[in-house]
Amino acid sequence: MKRLDPFLMVLLVLCCYVVDAQTTLQSDLPVEKEIAIMEKLKQLNKPAVKTFQGEDGDVIDCVDIYKQPAFDHPLLKDHKIQIRPSDETLAKVAEISSMRTPNVLPTQLWRHNESCPEGTVPILRVQRLHLLNTSSISNYGRKPWHGSIKREVRSFNRSYPVEINELHEESLLVGAGYSYIGATAEISVYNPRVEAKDEYSSGQFWLRNGPISNADSLEIGWIAYPDLYGDSSARFFVYWTKDSGISTGCFNTICPGFVQTNSNALLGGKFSHVSTPGGPQYSITPIDLKNYDKWWVFVQGKEVGYLPVKIFGDGGLGKAASIAMFGGDVYSPCMKSQQPHTTTQMGSGRFAYYHWGWAAFFSKPRVMGYSMSYDYPDPGQTVSTHVEETCTANKL
Repeated sequence: MKRLDPFLMVLLVLCCYVVDAQTTLQSDLPVEKEIAIMEKLKQLNKPAVKTFQGEDGDVIDCVDIYKQPAFDHPLLKDHKIQIRPSDETLAKVAEISSMRTPNVLPTQLWRHNESCPEGTVPILRVQRLHLLNTSSISNYGRKPWHGSIKREVRSFNRSYPVEINELHEESLLVGAGYSYIGATAEISVYNPRVEAKDEYSSGQFWLRNGPISNADSLEIGWIAYPDLYGDSSARFFVYWTKDSGISTGCFNTICPGFVQTNSNALLGGKFSHVSTPGGPQYSITPIDLKNYDKWWVFVQGKEVGYLPVKIFGDGGLGKAASIAMFGGDVYSPCMKSQQPHTTTQMGSGRFAYYHWGWAAFFSKPRVMGYSMSYDYPDPGQTVSTHVEETCTANKL
C-alpha cells in the first residue's frame, strides 16, 4: 500500500478538526429546531437557473418564471401566466405615473452589477440566518395577529367605523364607503430606527374588504423588519391575506399566491437611496390596479406581477375593496398601558409639523372606483392610534 504524504495527512487532520468543530457548534441547537430549519428552507427556496450575491449582501435566486412559488397554491395549479398587463391597465398606469413628483428615483441595489436572465424572476433567497433570527419558524413571512381595536373616522355628518390591528400604532388617511379597484400614492422612503428584531415600521397603503377580524387585505409599500430580513433596511414589499393574517397570506413570495412577471423587480429588495431628514428625499410610487381577474402591482410605472383574484374567492377582494388606507405603521409585540414607549420610528421619526424635507410624506394618494378615474380618498380623514408601552425583550 502506498504511504500518504505527511503534508496530506496534516491537511486531513485539519479538515476533520474543522468538520468536528462545526458539528460541535451546531449541536448547541436543538435537533427539532435544526430539522425545522432544514425543512423550511427546502420548502421556501426553489431550484434556481442562476444564483448570485448582490453588493448589499442579499442572495438572489433567478427562478424559472413557470416554476416560481406562486404555482404551489392549490388554486393556481393550472394557472396560465399573463406576462404583460392589458393595454387598458398600462394606459391607467401611465396616467397616474405622469402625475408623479419629478425627484430622484431610488433603484434596487441587487441590480447594480448583476441581473436575472430572460424567462426567470428574481427571488430573495431565505437563508439559515433568517430562520435563526426569526421569532417563529412556522409563521415566518407572515404578519403577527393579536386581534383588533376599533376607531371611528368622522367627516361632516358621517362617521365610519375603522378597526385597527392590536399592538400597532398607525397614522392613516382613510377612504371608505365606496368600492375600490385601485390605489396609488407617492411614498417617501426612509430607514427608520427599529428597536427590537420582532418590531417593524412601514410606509404603505392597504386595500381591504371585510371586518378586521376576517378581512381580505392587499398591501404595498416599504418595510423595515429585522425578524423577516435580518436587518432594519427599508425594503419594497407586497403583502396579502384573506383572513387578516390569522392563517393565510404572507410577504412577497414566501407563501404561494403572488405571481411575478418582471425579471428586474425584486420583492424584498433594498433601495439604492433612502431619504434623510434635512437632506435629499427619495420616494416610490406603487400602484395596485384590478383588471378583470388580477390585482396588478406596479412600482415606478413598471409591472412587478399580480395576485389572481380567485385566491380571495367570490367576495371581498375577489370583487373590490371597501376601504383604502394610506400611512405609516409601527408594530411592537409588547404594547402595554405603561411607559416607556418603543423607540421604533415611524417614517423619518419626526412629526408632520417638521414639514417637507424632514417629515416622511405621502403625496397624491388616489383611489380608483368603477368610474375608472383616480380620485382623492373620501372621506379623506386621518386616524391615529397611540398606545404607551414597555418592551424589554428581543432588542437589536
